[in-house]
Amino acid sequence: MYDKVLITYGWNRVAYIVNRSLSEKGIKTFVGDIHKITMNSFSKFTFKFFQYPNFYLYPKKFIDFIISFCKKEEISIVIPIHEESFLFSKYKKVFERYNIKFLLPDFNVMKLAHKKNESTELATKLGIPTPETIFPKTLEDMIYFFKFFKGEIVVKFLNTNSSKGVFFPKSEKELLKFEKFLGNFILQERVAGTGYGVSMLFNNGNLRAKFTHRRLQEKFSTGGTSVLRESTENPLLEEYAYKLLKHLKWNGVAMVEFKYDEKQKKAWFIEINPRFWGSLALPYVAGVDFPYLVYKILKYGDVEPVFHYKKGVKVKWLLGGIISFISNLLKGNLNISYIYSKADAYDDFWKDDKYTFIGELLYYGLKFFRTLSINPTQEALLNIDEL
Repeated sequence: MYDKVLITYGWNRVAYIVNRSLSEKGIKTFVGDIHKITMNSFSKFTFKFFQYPNFYLYPKKFIDFIISFCKKEEISIVIPIHEESFLFSKYKKVFERYNIKFLLPDFNVMKLAHKKNESTELATKLGIPTPETIFPKTLEDMIYFFKFFKGEIVVKFLNTNSSKGVFFPKSEKELLKFEKFLGNFILQERVAGTGYGVSMLFNNGNLRAKFTHRRLQEKFSTGGTSVLRESTENPLLEEYAYKLLKHLKWNGVAMVEFKYDEKQKKAWFIEINPRFWGSLALPYVAGVDFPYLVYKILKYGDVEPVFHYKKGVKVKWLLGGIISFISNLLKGNLNISYIYSKADAYDDFWKDDKYTFIGELLYYGLKFFRTLSINPTQEALLNIDEL
């Protein structure tokens, strides 16, 4: 009964690592997405690939389809990958009627973690350092904050993921463009430091796995998705992440992001990613198999904690780095450091499953020709307040 797992958001590298991890253990993976051409539809590890309705546009149809598909294929375990996780959490009781399991926090907890103003307020309340932050209500608030920090500020919409919904206005004129969105974003001081991510797995409020990585290169100069990162440890950041997620009585996976000043040993909380994260291949290669741990909790009820892993392991996102290089080149910035930087593995290129990378290339290529954008998704954000 539990040798089958349904995986959502199958176009990308995160779903691929989940697929690969579980398939290697003999579990049949049913991977779904909106599109036909994806990484996982080209992977030898996928037992069955299928299409489902666009959850951004038709959330109710999406839920009904998943339930119907699970009944048809006799699947009881689902591992959501991206923002569709909010829908699963919101309608958990509906899925339970059909004996469909997944490991996610309660919807209100997940929502608090996701929303930038609420998660920042919680971090401050718990004594975790955060950048100076305001929730502007007037244009005057915006301009004053901009001048006070001499333009070194960040605009963050309340519902964001990765670099989507995050902006760096360089002048008051650019800042004025956001006036019409007052009430939907926060302003933060732009702090300097290295990007760190502390990834954790909780089972009903109890820590079962942890992993820390340091960002070495990012897709865009302003931040966002990493294209090269390294496994490490940082007791201070791990303590902060644990304090946050323990307070929330977390259930499932999450990554807490920080900026860390290596010289001053000073940290700032940035955000909580309340689901699987883009660099999932790194802990998988370094020795923390988060997807399989999630599966085992759903199957057996619990797992032995995993707190040790290889340090100094480096993993690249191959296509992301290529996109970053081309993007910088078009802007007149020749940055060849990514090309020469070494890695132990890749998010999206595996010698034993080469067609996966072709599927990723085709997916991005088709999206580019349709939208003329290097961002692969048109529907970037799910408005969780309207669910």
